Amino acid sequence: MIDYKLHKSDDVAKDMENLYDIVTCLRDPKDGCPWDKEQMPRDIIRSMQGEIYEYIDALNDDDKPHQSEELGDVFLNLFLLGKIHDQNGDFNLSDCLNDACEKYIRRHPHVFADVDVKNTKEVLENWNRIKKDVEGRKQNEEDFFDNISKSAPELERCYSISKKAAKVGFDWPDIDGVYDKVTEEFNEVKEARTEAETMDELGDLLFIVVNLCRFKHIKPTDALNYANNKFCKRFNILVGEMKEKGLDFEDLTPEMWDELWKHAKAQVH
Repeated sequence: MIDYKLHKSDDVAKDMENLYDIVTCLRDPKDGCPWDKEQMPRDIIRSMQGEIYEYIDALNDDDKPHQSEELGDVFLNLFLLGKIHDQNGDFNLSDCLNDACEKYIRRHPHVFADVDVKNTKEVLENWNRIKKDVEGRKQNEEDFFDNISKSAPELERCYSISKKAAKVGFDWPDIDGVYDKVTEEFNEVKEARTEAETMDELGDLLFIVVNLCRFKHIKPTDALNYANNKFCKRFNILVGEMKEKGLDFEDLTPEMWDELWKHAKAQVH
């Protein structure tokens, strides 16, 4: 047992120190939590991704208490990552925070120095110049997409890849070409015969649909999230009506499924 008593405060620095102290207790080799002691960075990353998605849900629901709770969970996971790296002898959290402070001061000379900027475009131009000329972060000349994270969610990565190619001119002259390509790729999916061919063609279809989103100035993740939520609402209505009729899933014929689904669609557009 670890003798620890929390002393809340209105001082952000003290509160962050409290959270890091709690994380230190959880990771204590002798008296810490068995589960927390087993966690490694890749484990924490999966956990933190889940917490970020839960924060996004709370943000979309405009649920302020839930937002606060989930943001706290994100901080907990960040501190756990810092503690694990410290215990592994990689680096400590102070190194991370000091590096971040120096970097963001350096990359904002229009705030912390005498550089003048007229708009966001010039801010980003300075940002990229500093990364390249001051920090020496040069792109791999053999990989045009070197600065796009390979670990990003695939829809987001696809959007970034197509956007970067389009910026240098590799793009359709107008949206009609995109519509034609969607039709072409859809037909090729139908014509695929083997599993490998189907995967290949489905990938091409998804890629071109993401390009269509880009032409429409809609993030594919936003469109898919909207579709997911709409489907869930409609299906829940369907299940509710099914239960009101005293039916189980196995009782439904294709015609009954269709009728219930049409009624649910009419209620959620």
